[in-house]
Amino acid sequence: MKSQDLLQDNIIELLGLQTLPDERKQALVDKMTELVQKRLILRLMEQLADEDAKKMAELEQTPVEMMNFLSEKFPNLEDIVNEEIIKVKQEMFEATEQV
Repeated sequence: MKSQDLLQDNIIELLGLQTLPDERKQALVDKMTELVQKRLILRLMEQLADEDAKKMAELEQTPVEMMNFLSEKFPNLEDIVNEEIIKVKQEMFEATEQV
């Protein structure tokens, strides 16, 4: 499956989970969103200088400020976010194909 397709496709449909109750669908999407966020933070922290990593950690409680800071440090932030979304969707898709 192409990366662009993965990025645009609805994960619930991609995994064939349309018949799940809405609460379970939302819980699944929430967990995937959390996974993408954690991976993104780890990836960005690895690329930041120690001083910038400390600053980012301090801003974690203020998401808007943290995103502004990250946008300054990573002009390609949107691309990095999209890469992490694609990775998670690909892993989920591959896992369901193996079942």
